[in-house]
Amino acid sequence: MRLLFILAVTLMIQPALADTLRCGSVLIEVGADASYVLAKCGEPTSKTIIAEPIWAGGVYGGAHQVGTSQTQIWRYDRGPRQFPAVMKIADGVVQSIEFEKNPGSPRD
Repeated sequence: MRLLFILAVTLMIQPALADTLRCGSVLIEVGADASYVLAKCGEPTSKTIIAEPIWAGGVYGGAHQVGTSQTQIWRYDRGPRQFPAVMKIADGVVQSIEFEKNPGSPRD
């Protein structure tokens, strides 16, 4: 019974750990300010800017573009034997942190 409890707690904690990046002695988490990430982790290896249209529904059911949203993808190559980290930044805030399992594969 105790083993089952430990397993359940471990499984609940695991998703939270996936959204954390260590930069030196500091942990970066989703919700962190982009300037804080730059101060603690330095410049990313690469930055990609993605512009996405913002659509609004019309009165008669149509849709029209009302603006553009910019999202940045920051990639940190963390050295040998460590998976590269990929952060999605929107409005100056970290939205997600993922780790590339296959460093040579393109991101979508």
